[in-house]
Amino acid sequence: MSRREAGGTALIVAAALCAYAYHAIYGAYRAAAREGLLLYIGIPADSIAFWFLVVAFLSGASGLSLLLPALIGRIRKKIPRRTVGWLTGVAAAAAVPYFALVFLFAALGAFGIGDTVKIVAADGTSVLVTQDGFGGDSAVLHTEHDEYHYKRVRDAPEISGWPRVKDQKCRLDSAGNELQLFCGDKTLLVAPDEAGM
Repeated sequence: MSRREAGGTALIVAAALCAYAYHAIYGAYRAAAREGLLLYIGIPADSIAFWFLVVAFLSGASGLSLLLPALIGRIRKKIPRRTVGWLTGVAAAAAVPYFALVFLFAALGAFGIGDTVKIVAADGTSVLVTQDGFGGDSAVLHTEHDEYHYKRVRDAPEISGWPRVKDQKCRLDSAGNELQLFCGDKTLLVAPDEAGM
C-alpha cells in the first residue's frame, strides 16, 4: 500500500467517524427538541453536529481524491482502466450538485443561521436567548432545565429586531424566585414556574 492509498484510507475512516458523531449528536439534539428542550454544550448541539458533518464531507472528498486514482491506476489493462476512470469521473460530476447543496446546508448549520446568547446572573443561574438570523424578528427565551438542557419558556418579541440581542448589553438578575432579564431599556420577567424553580 502506497502512502497515497494509506492517506486516502485514513481520511475516509476519519470521515466515517465524523459522520457517526454527526448522527449521534444530532440524534440527541432532536430527542431533546421533541421534549421542548435545547441541548446546549457551549453552543447549540445542532451546530456541533453540523461541524462534524462539514469535516466528514471535506475529509471524505479528500480521501476519495487520493484513493480512487491510486486504485484505478492498479488496473493493468488500458481499456478497462480508462473505462473505470471515465465512469468514476461521470459519477463524481453527477454527484457534485447534490453533495454541494448538502454541504451548503451543513455549513449554514455549523456557522449558525441565528444567534444563541447565554446570559448568566451573579448567582450562576443562566438563560439562553435564541434569535433568528434573517430579520432578527424572532427571539425565544430558554431557562435552565439541567446541566446541558435549556427549556423553552416563551417568545420574547420585546427584544427581537435590531439591535440584535448579542449586540445589546443584556444582564440577568435573580431575586428570590424571580428572574429578570434586562436588555437595553427592555425588562423581561421570567416567572418562577417558567424558570423551573
